[in-house]
Amino acid sequence: MTTIIQTERNRVHAHAIGDDDVFVRVSFLGYDEAGARVAHHMPYQHISEYQEAVDWAVSMADRMAHPLHVVPLNHRDILLTGRFDPMHAAIQSMNDQERGEMRQVVVTTCCEVMRDCDDPEIRADMFHVLRQLKVTYES
Repeated sequence: MTTIIQTERNRVHAHAIGDDDVFVRVSFLGYDEAGARVAHHMPYQHISEYQEAVDWAVSMADRMAHPLHVVPLNHRDILLTGRFDPMHAAIQSMNDQERGEMRQVVVTTCCEVMRDCDDPEIRADMFHVLRQLKVTYES
């Protein structure tokens, strides 16, 4: 479901948040130097910043030629964008030692986040990553 927010001379399409959405991104059409229409995407934000993304889009809408879209995304949506293709290629080109070193950095970082972060959701996410990496003891 999409909520359409009408501004003075434009509109914002605020797509509903799904149960598994983790990011939100504002997108809009614009023009390149040659005058061709191109899609522009703002950086990904954590889903907890959804309302801030909507508020920003509404504040910018009247300055834009086309509607803005506030789109929540889940992990699958992000993977389908191809955003991580260069990272996948880099990991595939690593040897066993390099992959092992990278895995150790991920494990250490997750443990540090679990120890130092005040946000229980983020700590839970890090624990989930550690479980996927099979570094936790489960009885």
